[in-house]
Amino acid sequence: MRLIPAPRGTGIVSAPVPKKLLTMAGIEDCYTSARGSTATLGNFAKATYLAIQKTYSYLTPDLWKDQALTKSPYQEYSDYLMMNHKPIGAASTQRQEQVAA
Repeated sequence: MRLIPAPRGTGIVSAPVPKKLLTMAGIEDCYTSARGSTATLGNFAKATYLAIQKTYSYLTPDLWKDQALTKSPYQEYSDYLMMNHKPIGAASTQRQEQVAA
């Protein structure tokens, strides 16, 4: 069972059994799609109930906890790295020549 949000005012587009369950859950606008056999009403109702249960366990961004952002090690220690960095190779010989001149 798949529940798909629908535009406002659409209502519940579904078979009668899921429509009753979605109405009782307070859902107003929803499309549904089902795979497999929907003739067994007990299994169909259970699949609808589990789909509703999964939608309520999903955390949307407005329900996320606010967390303070921490600095990455590169941001935190960039001044230290800049002061103590020793160039290696051709760049270091050019720098030594510039300092000597």
